[in-house]
Amino acid sequence: MKNVSEFHQKQQHPVRILQFGEGNFLRAFVDYAVDIANEENGFDGSVAVVMPRSGKTDRFSKQNDIFTVCLRGQQHGKVCKENRVITSVKTVVSARDEYDTFIALAHEDALEFVVSNTTEAGIVCDANDKFEDCPPTTFPAKLTKFLYERYTFYKGASDKGLVMLPTELNDNNGKLLQDCVTKYAENWGLEQGFLNWLNQSCKFVDTLVDRIVVGYPEDSIDKIQAELGYEDALLDQAEPFSQWVIGDSTLADRLPLNSSKFHVEFTDHIQAFKEQKVRILNGAHTSMVLGAYLAGLDYVGQCMEDPIIRKALDQTVFGEIVPTVDLPEEKAVAFAQAVYERFENPFVKHALLAIALNSISKWRARVLPTFKDSLAATGKLPKLLTYSLAALLAFYRTSEQGDQCLIGSRTGNTYEIHDDEDKLAFIKDHAALATADYVKAVLGQTDWWGEDLNAVDGLADAVTAHMDRMAEVGVKAHLTELTA
Repeated sequence: MKNVSEFHQKQQHPVRILQFGEGNFLRAFVDYAVDIANEENGFDGSVAVVMPRSGKTDRFSKQNDIFTVCLRGQQHGKVCKENRVITSVKTVVSARDEYDTFIALAHEDALEFVVSNTTEAGIVCDANDKFEDCPPTTFPAKLTKFLYERYTFYKGASDKGLVMLPTELNDNNGKLLQDCVTKYAENWGLEQGFLNWLNQSCKFVDTLVDRIVVGYPEDSIDKIQAELGYEDALLDQAEPFSQWVIGDSTLADRLPLNSSKFHVEFTDHIQAFKEQKVRILNGAHTSMVLGAYLAGLDYVGQCMEDPIIRKALDQTVFGEIVPTVDLPEEKAVAFAQAVYERFENPFVKHALLAIALNSISKWRARVLPTFKDSLAATGKLPKLLTYSLAALLAFYRTSEQGDQCLIGSRTGNTYEIHDDEDKLAFIKDHAALATADYVKAVLGQTDWWGEDLNAVDGLADAVTAHMDRMAEVGVKAHLTELTA
């Protein structure tokens, strides 16, 4: 079978985006978006990809930097399948093995943007990095040297500053990256003119990204390649949903990536979109999965097909979560509906136990703020979010010790509970108490919740009642009562 590059040619566009990271996510997100924007919006740009850590390989050169993104999932109530050949990547270089080639990209006249995805641990400073290193170790240090090369090459020209768009999941990722670059510049004793250029001619913008990228589909690659009619060792599978929220409304005209197939929001209020994702997408997961697992289900897709679990999720999301999101209701509802289609994706098996990891901190971050806002707005405990806290305590309640975990049980099998060591130790020591005492002990852990939840009027009694009823009639029967 022939290679993908024997059927498709690379686009000829100037390099406008430097991309730190060659991994699956950026290829199915940024490179995909640029490919469509060139076609639909006349973006006229290509991407230069930098491998920040890896050595040079022939993976990309064998295919002339061309690869396929396969979308599999549901959109607008229909199964969505798209196979798109991505030809927007101009070159792929290794910062480690091709340092001179990498740093010379700073001379590209049309270059405007820098994107990155180096994991949350990527935006860090290392005191061992030196300006003389070619390259230094961390991504921010590499970026500092790159920006300094551009500054010196163009003699500090104000129109040659770049816009940094990190996609790492850190909070305030743009500000965090800017702080690291500034720290390196100061520690390395670079001139004040460069620092002024960084502050006045460059931008470091917070962004939020959302797309599930599966990567190379080992289990179905033969079928997909037979369908395509060519081999592609870089084939990348993702869900159809995409959202890139960019925290600077002035960039919309300069970066026209919003298209019929890729959703970009330019905003000066990115926090509202972060809240929307955390409360609706993550909050729906966390509020649903622990009780659903105790009810005998194993995957998110099963939850969406189960009429009892689905009804409870509907009332949780649209009755208790969506009203607390600080966005126009139609936007929040549309996002929730898109989340449902993602949960229903038949091409992704998302295990409930995978979502259940570290559920105590997840409930605090994803559900507690919604719980408190709903309580403040209505004057009463939101019954299904209260139930979700009871389901968490029921899921965790065991004194059986495993290997760096606790061992819980449901009808038919046991399961591992993974969380911080001190939290599991506390649960183990208090699990045998009467339910009311167990609940009060857990709710009183102020370092877990940021406050003593026993102070919330009626909460401990309500959680205890939920747990007692689940133990008496089972999770599904209890949810049937709650949602009647």
